[in-house]
Amino acid sequence: MISRDRMKCVFFGRTSNGKSSTINAMLHQKILPIGIGHTTNCFLQVEGSDLSEHDACFYIPGCDQPKKIKNLLNLGSALSKEKLDSSCLVRVLWPKEKCRLLKEDVVLVDSPGIDVSIDLDAWIDQNCLDADVFVLVVNAESTLTKTEKDFFHKVSEKLTQPNIFILNNRWDATAYEPETAEIVRDQHIERDKEFLCNELKVCDKNQANSRIYFVSAREVLLTRTQSNPQLPPGYQNRLLQFEWFEEEFEKCISMSAVKTKFDQPAQRGKQMASTLSTTLENCHQRAIQKKTLFENNLKNLIKKIQQTEQKLQDFTQDMKDKIHDVMEDVEKNVTLTLNDEIRKIGILIDEFERPFHPDESQLNWYKKEMHEYIDQKLGMNLAKRLDEPLIQSLKSTQEDIKKRVLELVESEENRKLVSTTIFRDDFFINYRLNCSNLCADFREDISFHFSLGFTALMRRFTGNKTFNSTHSLFFKETSNKFMQQNSQVRYDSSNLDPFQATSQTTNFLAMLQSVNLIASKSNVVLLAVGGIVWRGLGWQILALTGSLYGLCYLYERLMWTKKSQEKIFKKQYADYATSKLRLIVDLTSQNAASQVKQELAMYFSQMSRYIDITKDEYFQEVKKYEVDIDALNKLINKSKILKNKGKYVHDDFEKFIKEYLDTIS
Repeated sequence: MISRDRMKCVFFGRTSNGKSSTINAMLHQKILPIGIGHTTNCFLQVEGSDLSEHDACFYIPGCDQPKKIKNLLNLGSALSKEKLDSSCLVRVLWPKEKCRLLKEDVVLVDSPGIDVSIDLDAWIDQNCLDADVFVLVVNAESTLTKTEKDFFHKVSEKLTQPNIFILNNRWDATAYEPETAEIVRDQHIERDKEFLCNELKVCDKNQANSRIYFVSAREVLLTRTQSNPQLPPGYQNRLLQFEWFEEEFEKCISMSAVKTKFDQPAQRGKQMASTLSTTLENCHQRAIQKKTLFENNLKNLIKKIQQTEQKLQDFTQDMKDKIHDVMEDVEKNVTLTLNDEIRKIGILIDEFERPFHPDESQLNWYKKEMHEYIDQKLGMNLAKRLDEPLIQSLKSTQEDIKKRVLELVESEENRKLVSTTIFRDDFFINYRLNCSNLCADFREDISFHFSLGFTALMRRFTGNKTFNSTHSLFFKETSNKFMQQNSQVRYDSSNLDPFQATSQTTNFLAMLQSVNLIASKSNVVLLAVGGIVWRGLGWQILALTGSLYGLCYLYERLMWTKKSQEKIFKKQYADYATSKLRLIVDLTSQNAASQVKQELAMYFSQMSRYIDITKDEYFQEVKKYEVDIDALNKLINKSKILKNKGKYVHDDFEKFIKEYLDTIS
């Protein structure tokens, strides 16, 4: 057999017609599961390998681990508890030395019954489009059914002139009814020929004689696996029929390989030789004309290459502008959305529910969980609001890139590759807010502060929210400034009255320290205010006011619970996180835009590769034209010699086609 990479034969038929038994008989060993009823539950592909029989194995879809061949009888059987989908393909690796067909790289594919699944189109697309031979195994005790005919009508629609064999299996049933055997046989032959010749039109009636056989796969398997099997009468004829089928099957496989491999080159060579033979009579003039034509084509091709390069430059610039616009749009949308989410961060923080305790160690865990919660929630909200429109914009741009590439790609193969290129479904934008680092410097203040205390009132009246921490600093700075200013005065007046200068400085510093002490001690102030009120209004009003003031303090102190502390903590955290997050709005939007840019740039690079392939094809065609022109120049000088050589080549091709290829047709 003339080998090629791989030849494929697929066995089809209704349930329990003997497809698996037929393959086992051809392999001379029981490998595939066989039995009564629906046995084969998926596609089983038997391939040749260099493994020994002991190491023979099979692979199921989605698993790279080989399984022992003895487990195939259970896994590949419909009777097994472990079910596989009927469209699954199980690869069975069997030693080449055990079967001559496997040694010649023939693949045998067993199938479930065509009456098991209604999705026949999917079966054909997955397993039939690359098949070289089809074997229809029918039950000789019945006749061709509509299901079997419909299946091969679908095959014939998708494949031109498929090679089909019909095995009328279980012909051993006629051993007990010999008087009707010939009548039934003629009836089957007539109907099979009608199906092959008139309905499918894959062969004529003479060719159909070598495509229809009456066999018993069970008997053949028993004969080839057992020494002295007990078989019904006439088994020798049925065994001979099976051997004829195997012989014709191998011829068909060989012819299919030869035709696939040599028909088109041979026909092309014959056509070239014929053209050469018919043109060599006036070879000189015709060669000049052809040379001129090639030169014109070469010029046009070079011009086409230049136009393609210019279009590619324009396309590249347009896509750069498009990607830049998409980036700006992404950056703008992310900025607006993130600012909006930052404005609503207080709501997110209020929804954060964790046990709160003012203890420092537990508070650190609370802040850590708060960071993670804000990080997660902000990321989810941004993704929910932005991902769909951003991905839609991304895919729209990718679709534009694909359309522009299709305009520049000419070969059907590359156009098909471009058209079938799919977009990434797993792309997503990582916003990378990282609140843990942003808010790492957050320091909360959840100590009790009386709302009517001196510090709170001063904050309210002065608008300075940090009054308690700055008023002492004010007095300290004032005294320092005074010391610096007074040092010069003290030096200048030291000659006049040093005692007086020192006394004035000391008095002023004492006054500032007194004021600082008074400002920092709210209780002293309250006493002073109380004294003024007592002198002006009397002790009764002072006592009443003090009682009310004390009740307010007591009420606020009693209401200062963990819940209040948590509320203050969340408000402080919200203010701090808002200020920090606003600092990274631009960075986050630019990062998202960069991710989109990177994705589009990768897709653009992937699509541009097909344009480069097209340019390479043009350059190869240019090189071919240059070679052809050089050959034509030689042809002009050697037209007489080439005339005889052309005739010789033409005759050789004609002889080859008649001897090897026409017999196949």
